[in-house]
Amino acid sequence: MEISVETPPKPPRAPALKIGGHVLARNTALNVAGQIIPLVVGIVTMPYVIRRLGPDRFGLLSLAWLVVGYFALLDFGIGPATTKFVAELLGKGEIERLPALVWTAVATQTGFGLVAGILFAAASPVLSDHLLKIPPQLQSEAHWIFVILAISLPIGFATGTFQGVLGASQRFDLVNAISLPSAVLYYLIPAMMLAVGFGLRAVVFGLVASRVMAFGGYSLLCLRLYPVLRRAITYQRSLVRPLLGFGGWVTVSGAVIPILTYFDRFFVGGLLSVAAIGFYTPPFMISSKLIILPASLTAALFPAFSTSYGRGDNEWISAALIRSLKYVLLIVGAASLALIFFARPILTLWVGARFAAEGTLVLQILTVGTLINSLAYVPSNLLQGVGRPDLTAKFHLVEVPLHLGMLWFLVTKFALPGAALAFSARVTIDFLLLIVAALWVTHSSPRLLAGRDLMRSLGTLAALALGFLALWAWSHTLLVQIILSLLLAAGFLVVAWHCTLDFEEKGHIRQWVKVLR
Repeated sequence: MEISVETPPKPPRAPALKIGGHVLARNTALNVAGQIIPLVVGIVTMPYVIRRLGPDRFGLLSLAWLVVGYFALLDFGIGPATTKFVAELLGKGEIERLPALVWTAVATQTGFGLVAGILFAAASPVLSDHLLKIPPQLQSEAHWIFVILAISLPIGFATGTFQGVLGASQRFDLVNAISLPSAVLYYLIPAMMLAVGFGLRAVVFGLVASRVMAFGGYSLLCLRLYPVLRRAITYQRSLVRPLLGFGGWVTVSGAVIPILTYFDRFFVGGLLSVAAIGFYTPPFMISSKLIILPASLTAALFPAFSTSYGRGDNEWISAALIRSLKYVLLIVGAASLALIFFARPILTLWVGARFAAEGTLVLQILTVGTLINSLAYVPSNLLQGVGRPDLTAKFHLVEVPLHLGMLWFLVTKFALPGAALAFSARVTIDFLLLIVAALWVTHSSPRLLAGRDLMRSLGTLAALALGFLALWAWSHTLLVQIILSLLLAAGFLVVAWHCTLDFEEKGHIRQWVKVLR
């Protein structure tokens, strides 16, 4: 979609944005690094936080952030829309058109954030006292937590615009300069505040303060990267319509995704107990970390898809689709197999034997689903990048009644493992729909999926699965299992390097390693 902006005579255009393979490799590596460090901090601090809060308060904190995420959808997709249109303008070298687009998006998102915050604060008594199964002794505390989080929504909305500008500019070094310390503080703040005697309310207030600091960092970096934003602060109502036109469908998906992804916890809390949410959350958190690579890759791919679409480079888009699927399949697939095999020891070491007894099977099922969901990230971002977010939204709408029905039946029948089964079944359906749509929109042949790259990757991954299966059948001590697993992993890497990667892809991986070092 073209954005028409009335401007004075144009100065010389800046060079078009580059989106080569090495740029994407560098950005993916930066994004991965920016998530690994917070992950390590979270692994260290989360057991302490769980012990200090207890299952009920830890479940309440999880529910609070889920509710905030749902109300945050009232930005109506302005953030992703800004990223797409900024990427297109930068790809064409039209930097002089940025101020009207960016400042209109910031003002619009801030206004939506105020509305969302007021609605959230007004709904907090109903949420804490009636809709959620919160113990009576925690209802007053829950009410104040919801109010504190409501105040942060306008800042959170506006942050998305500035972060999107940096991402569209392929400046993920700057994005991670803010997101990395912010993510680390997300885990450190609860641990530090609980250690000095503060309660859950103070923890939430500290987390909100860290979001305010992130907003300041992103906005300052954008102003420094594009001085033209400082010289021309404008608001053009004519730009709101195209932003909402794209963002409307993103909003539909955004409104539905929490139902599809997180409502399993509401079903667990409603049909079982709030404490059961506490047992379900650690396996969910562990399996969700497998999304680090696909999320990091697609964060760089989304603006690249948008830029290529604006240039009419359909061949690059199709090639990037297959290559990205291969990367995700090899890396996330291997990690998933290891996580399935070591699920019980990991949970025992991290959160204790009681959580391991309740969550081992849950973690294994969720891991399978997360692997499939990781693959779905690629076609989903492709569809948004080429301007078809309506397809992903329509798929999500179709999946909602099916998913809710599966959740009710499977949680009632199988308790926590049932919730994991419903999640895995839903993401499988979602991936199949998305990959078919991506091939159709890009006019690509389905034979691409049966090509050499993906078939050899599947074969290599199947061999690793057989190795783990043999290791499971041949029972040993944990130390021996770890040693043999490392040998399996080494063999997998050798086979993958020589049999599944071409010369250019090996160069990309060397670039990743260089950036990470």
